[in-house]
Amino acid sequence: MTASRGFKPFVLLIPFILIPFILFSADAGAERVRTVIPRATLNYLSVPVAEVKGYFRDEGLENETIVIPGATAIAALVSGEADYSGAGGTGMRAALRGAPIKAVMFQTEKVTWYLIATPEIVKASDIKGKRVAVGTVGDTQDALITAYAERGGVAARDLIRVAMPSRSTTSTILGMKSGAFHAATVNGDEALIAEKEGLRTLTFLGDLFPYPFQGFMASDEKIAKRPNDVKRWLRAMMRALMFIRERPEEAADIAIKKIPMGNPSRPIVIEGIRRFVRALPDGIPGVPSAQGLKNVIEFDVKAPLKIKEDVAPDKFLALKLAMEVKEELERKR
Repeated sequence: MTASRGFKPFVLLIPFILIPFILFSADAGAERVRTVIPRATLNYLSVPVAEVKGYFRDEGLENETIVIPGATAIAALVSGEADYSGAGGTGMRAALRGAPIKAVMFQTEKVTWYLIATPEIVKASDIKGKRVAVGTVGDTQDALITAYAERGGVAARDLIRVAMPSRSTTSTILGMKSGAFHAATVNGDEALIAEKEGLRTLTFLGDLFPYPFQGFMASDEKIAKRPNDVKRWLRAMMRALMFIRERPEEAADIAIKKIPMGNPSRPIVIEGIRRFVRALPDGIPGVPSAQGLKNVIEFDVKAPLKIKEDVAPDKFLALKLAMEVKEELERKR
């Protein structure tokens, strides 16, 4: 990724850890916080929306957004160099292994992935015997593609999995058009680009079952000692998510200015946001449903760590503050 749209190199103070880019920062004069996101995409549009619409400023916060991949983001959070991290799955697994961090909110109630396929695949049963791209065999992408195929009568053993842990939109489209694989998961805006390249969107995988996505982590110390500060950040984020859902056209204008997306047209950005919004819960976002939490624990925590026994949610979840903010916002609405 090259620097663009205000990205600047930034070196974290932890030895040997490099934070590649600062996405944007707010006005000076308020309490400074650093929010880490794994990718600068529409999935994390909530952060620039909270900046541009003044939601952080309303809470007396000056937010600096930094793009860092999962494990490095968790190191930044544990060290205190970052305040919040969007590496939810990585973070929860690290917490279960003893890292002093917890998930404080989830942006969505469903995964944001769409399943795209080559043109000859028109329904779930057509995936039988086809090569499907996943991050790693047995990961969440694998589980959801398998669940979709099984609903079409395809046995899990009849899928050929191709592990591709680092896939860009471009490499996904090229891989499918070259025949390297026949189906893959992408986000809503990426599915639109794939459709323009002659590929097919088969389904919105979020409709399979509740699976809260895009969790944000905070340190145990911040949650325990500065709960009101966490609630201020949560309030700004929840308001931003509601703005995105209710005003996708205005949200698209912010995305075009703040997120490096390769110059897509405004209609594509708007439709990409609408596809993202399908993953949001009704009402105030941020707190998963009970069934959603069960699925998060199963798919995002236990399965990757190969844990069979029950695990205590309070080892990696701290959603009380988000619930309090949700109730407060519900009263105001």
